[in-house]
Amino acid sequence: MNANVDILNNPKGAFWKISTPIYFLFLFNSCYTIVNLFWVSQLSPDAFFAFGIAQPIVDLIIGFGDAVGVGTNSLISREIGEHDLKGSYNSILHGIITCLIVGVILALLSFFLKDILSLMNVTTSVDLAIDYLTPMLTFSFLLLLSSLFLNTLQAEGNSRTPTMVIIFTNIVNVILVPLFIFVFDLGIKGVAYATIVSTLIAVVIFLYLYLSGKTEVVLNFKYFKPGIVYEIFLVSIPNLFMSVLWSVFKIYVNSILITQLGQIGVLLYSTASQIERLISSPQSAFNKALVTICGQLFGANEIDELKGIFHYALKVSLSLSLICTVVFFFIRDYGFALFSVTGVETSVFYIALFGIFIVSADVSKLSSKMLDGLGKSYHSLILTNGMVIVEMILITLLAPVLTQGVCVLVGIFLTEVIFAIMYYVLVRNMLNGENKLDERIQHKKEEHGLK
Repeated sequence: MNANVDILNNPKGAFWKISTPIYFLFLFNSCYTIVNLFWVSQLSPDAFFAFGIAQPIVDLIIGFGDAVGVGTNSLISREIGEHDLKGSYNSILHGIITCLIVGVILALLSFFLKDILSLMNVTTSVDLAIDYLTPMLTFSFLLLLSSLFLNTLQAEGNSRTPTMVIIFTNIVNVILVPLFIFVFDLGIKGVAYATIVSTLIAVVIFLYLYLSGKTEVVLNFKYFKPGIVYEIFLVSIPNLFMSVLWSVFKIYVNSILITQLGQIGVLLYSTASQIERLISSPQSAFNKALVTICGQLFGANEIDELKGIFHYALKVSLSLSLICTVVFFFIRDYGFALFSVTGVETSVFYIALFGIFIVSADVSKLSSKMLDGLGKSYHSLILTNGMVIVEMILITLLAPVLTQGVCVLVGIFLTEVIFAIMYYVLVRNMLNGENKLDERIQHKKEEHGLK
């Protein structure tokens, strides 16, 4: 496709060409989520609370879709780097099948929502949360497929086309939400149905692009050869488990905030999470771009270029995070005014806003996506598992001493700093190891040539 960029010959240029459209994608995604949050906040405090409680489960659905998409992206990127186009045709078919299987599993969870919410210590607004979550889980396969096609197009070096598709469907979503909620009187269920309809439109457009031959990676079952799905799962399964871990962590944080602050704690955490996603959109775009770029560079065995792009992405991301943190400080008092969250002490605003926006987290996230691109996501799983466990232990130990949610802020901050260092050291050592291995292989080839 003409929209594709040359990654191998100009990694830094490709980094910006791929990440810039993705940035607008994340920006629009965050905006439409905040719009949804606004409309729900106008329904009732109970509906707002139910929406906040449901977010860890919705994040889990999105995380599953992103995991399968990133796994397929990583495989296709490496195959393109190795000039194995037929392999990439087979990979996308396995990605679609994986999405459908995971979608069925998620749909089955809708039958156990009461039990799941009970485990989350939710005793109020249960029916409202179920009203929202049931259609989201039932039609989760659409969300998974949309995320898959978004990632597979990015694997080709084309981030502009999927971004335009998602922005268009997000605009459709923004229009549909108030119609479904108020005009059709669907209440909180209207948010879910609007999301499903807009996602269906995106999936149809993506399928048209693939079936009409407008993509580099074609979609045709004659290329299907069973046996490589494990390659996708090498990246997907760690990401799936990481999504589960983070959802469990968010559920745990909600339970702590309910205990210390009541319903307002969940509302603050949910709202702050959406604001954080909006402000960190550039960093999220960098993370996505890095998977594609690293996959192709690794497939082409360009280890020095890999090291260069990793440190370049770190410098850019950390600089932007520092700027955003400063800006965040000056607009903190306006953060929740839009959502009718009132009666909150200034100290709690600091906790909700700054507690989830930590500069060191950029190092962990970029390093994790670097590992995804290399097909070594199990290293991320081990570190993420350790991070979640340490955070939960710290928060539990600090909870009796630091009230008003401060234990959450301190626990997350300390853990993020420690594991950011660990992530960086791991990736740096891994790349140095690959470089030394490449040098040894090259040396052997030269010796063989002399003989």
